[in-house]
Amino acid sequence: MDRLSGPSAERDGGSAVSLSPVWLAAEVHWAAIDEDAVVLDVAGDAYHCLPGGAALCRNLSDGRYDRRDDIVQSLQHAGLLSVTPTVPPNPPPALPTRTIIHEPLRGPLWSDAASALGALWHIHSARRGHGLRPYLDLPTPTPVQADVSRTIEAGERFWSLLPYLPVEGECLVRSALLMRFLLGFGLKADWVFGVRLNPFTAHCWVQVDGVCLNDDVERLVAYTPIMVR
Repeated sequence: MDRLSGPSAERDGGSAVSLSPVWLAAEVHWAAIDEDAVVLDVAGDAYHCLPGGAALCRNLSDGRYDRRDDIVQSLQHAGLLSVTPTVPPNPPPALPTRTIIHEPLRGPLWSDAASALGALWHIHSARRGHGLRPYLDLPTPTPVQADVSRTIEAGERFWSLLPYLPVEGECLVRSALLMRFLLGFGLKADWVFGVRLNPFTAHCWVQVDGVCLNDDVERLVAYTPIMVR
């Protein structure tokens, strides 16, 4: 993860030069952790730490430029800003308060095997690419239903099936696989990405209506959500 800093804005006669408004670029997400900020650049597949940057990111999200801040030029050089307004990303949901992984689980159905194999094929294709983008760009079947109870039931069946699937333990692949499995049944869930500092760590999980489908809530309290898909 990079720490961004840069030169101060140009000054004329002791006053900061007024610049045109700038916004955070599309597919740039951020999270405040106390007074600091972490920025996720999806296109660049990179996280950046902005010490003391939480207030600046709030201003940039609203198209307000703080002339006194000395890291805006570094953000521009890194391609993280736009001179035209961008559509703000959907805010991530609150951290889940319950998980299914310690509860009695439903056994998988015969139809789950076909959905799991289809999900594995999509994930295998995404792994041939680079970074987050191939996973985020996986095709989404339509229509997709926001049916909480059915989604939780499908998540329970997936968790029962997971030990038999040839997948590695990294959170990105496991969460992407679960999302594809749910989408195979036309079910909607939140794929949440979170960050923490000291030391920096990024993590992701799948949740629906405050219920985590593939992780322990005690582990997730250390993370601040930064993006949802």
